[in-house]
Amino acid sequence: MRKLLLLLLVVVLAAGCVNEPGIKEKKENVPDTYAPGFAYEDLGGELWSLEALRGNVAVLYFWTASCPVCVRKIPDLALLQEQLSEDVHLLMLNASDSAGKIQNLIGDSNLTVLVNTMDSFNDYEIAYVPTTVFIDKEGKVDQVHVGLLTNEKMLEIIENLR
Repeated sequence: MRKLLLLLLVVVLAAGCVNEPGIKEKKENVPDTYAPGFAYEDLGGELWSLEALRGNVAVLYFWTASCPVCVRKIPDLALLQEQLSEDVHLLMLNASDSAGKIQNLIGDSNLTVLVNTMDSFNDYEIAYVPTTVFIDKEGKVDQVHVGLLTNEKMLEIIENLR
């Protein structure tokens, strides 16, 4: 019985994890809406707010440690982070995993992971992970992509927002 319950739990947790790229909402589906604001701490205790990033491009990567696809993307995101200019901010929003678990997953990479972000999961209506939200310099949602994106595709989108 315990094995069955454990299997059911794993299936439920993995159900929200999407591996297929291409499910997306373009700007036409997100009509000039300002991105919901937030203020969260990163793993080092630094406070990040969307309002403070106005004038810059923000890329929000919604993920959980229970999503194997999300975890496999972490090394790629670390490489992407190294390629971004100072006016582009990649923020990984994690709803509820412990700081220790997150730190073990990201290692010594230079990724900015915001913790305890469940309010933003709700505000942005995140139903599946990973979900990537691209926010333009005015603070408006430009694109929302559910599933994995290649770094090349992410850089292309970012470049169009700069």
